Amino acid sequence: MRAHYRGAVDILVVASTVPAHADDAVPRFVLDEALALAAADPDVTVRILAPHTPSSRSRPWPQEEGADGRVTQDRFAYAPRRFETLTARGIMPAIRDRRAMALVVPLLVLGERRALRHALRAQRPDVVHAHWFTPQAIVAAGVCGRAGVPFGFTTHAADVAVLRRLGSLGRRIVQRVTGRAAFVTAVSRQTAERLLGFYRADLRGSVRGRIRIAPMGVNIPAVSSVAGDPHTVAVVARLVEKKGIHVLLDAWPAVRAAVPDARLVIGGDGPMRSQLERAAAPLAGVEFRGYVTGDAKAALEAEAGIVAAPSVVAADGDVDGLPVAVLEGLARGAFVVASDASGAQDLLAASPAGAVVRSGDSTALASALIDAMRRGATELAESARPARELADSVSWDVLAPRTLERLRAVAGLPA
Repeated sequence: MRAHYRGAVDILVVASTVPAHADDAVPRFVLDEALALAAADPDVTVRILAPHTPSSRSRPWPQEEGADGRVTQDRFAYAPRRFETLTARGIMPAIRDRRAMALVVPLLVLGERRALRHALRAQRPDVVHAHWFTPQAIVAAGVCGRAGVPFGFTTHAADVAVLRRLGSLGRRIVQRVTGRAAFVTAVSRQTAERLLGFYRADLRGSVRGRIRIAPMGVNIPAVSSVAGDPHTVAVVARLVEKKGIHVLLDAWPAVRAAVPDARLVIGGDGPMRSQLERAAAPLAGVEFRGYVTGDAKAALEAEAGIVAAPSVVAADGDVDGLPVAVLEGLARGAFVVASDASGAQDLLAASPAGAVVRSGDSTALASALIDAMRRGATELAESARPARELADSVSWDVLAPRTLERLRAVAGLPA
């Protein structure tokens, strides 16, 4: 183990969904957090351990992600290559798309267990941060416990709730892993409540006191941008049930009737794309851009003065934690219209930066969008400032130092 000074810390991050390259169609918040942690302190090193995907197999590993080599990413094999698609877009979406992929989950658990054991021996990190409860926190609880390395986890959405299917066994697993964790983070209050649902009412208070609510952050642009057209709504999301885009399409005829030049621009791809495009075919002002990243994503977002997050709880229990697209919209000064299943209600409660509507209620969603589009110049300016202030409060510049302070405390290192 290296000598520590001035609060130096070696962090090992274990995650299932991490982009393998800049154009990978995978959410990048785990990678962004790692880069932010390293940027916050020159004495921090972060190694990300993630499973192989089709897009990672053609690249050499480990690879450096940070400019100065203090963030590295490594990949591990867990199944025959043709089956290493389980985590490419997320475990639950993969299983929904193809039920047989559930049979690959035990292979992922075994592969991750082997890879984590090897990483602990080779790196001997100060602390392990597991993103997603299932399976990362479950694996880390066993492997780190035997290795004597402290670990904690971040729960993002339905990664805990999925264990309800196991009945009392699932409840015991959640309680055992949470009890062993040195820290517990949830990206929103509703995500925390899903974990607390595995405890008796008389025990929830003490467990709630251990949970820190901290969303995944947002990178604030160096140059402040201006929110786009107030009659244009943007959605940037994977096209799956929990994103609630079908509810938005149900609401759209009423929006267009009230605001004839209203536009809806949808960036993203996923298993529901064909279904959603068919539903949108008779509607005016709706455009699907497909998967967008980099400059194409920034250009799409810049068009819109309104960001929509009409999330719902999917039939299988999957749900959003807190969409990063909401935070990116706030950073631009856009007005956010979100459902109370999005996780954004934590930020938007009593804020002029956005509106929260009941999940699945297309009438309420249409009304909120119409009200947002009919705002005058003064109201637009009055909502843009608090929107940016909200984004600043959850920027990586703010969140990363707090996370580092907690990780150092867990590892027993000087702050």
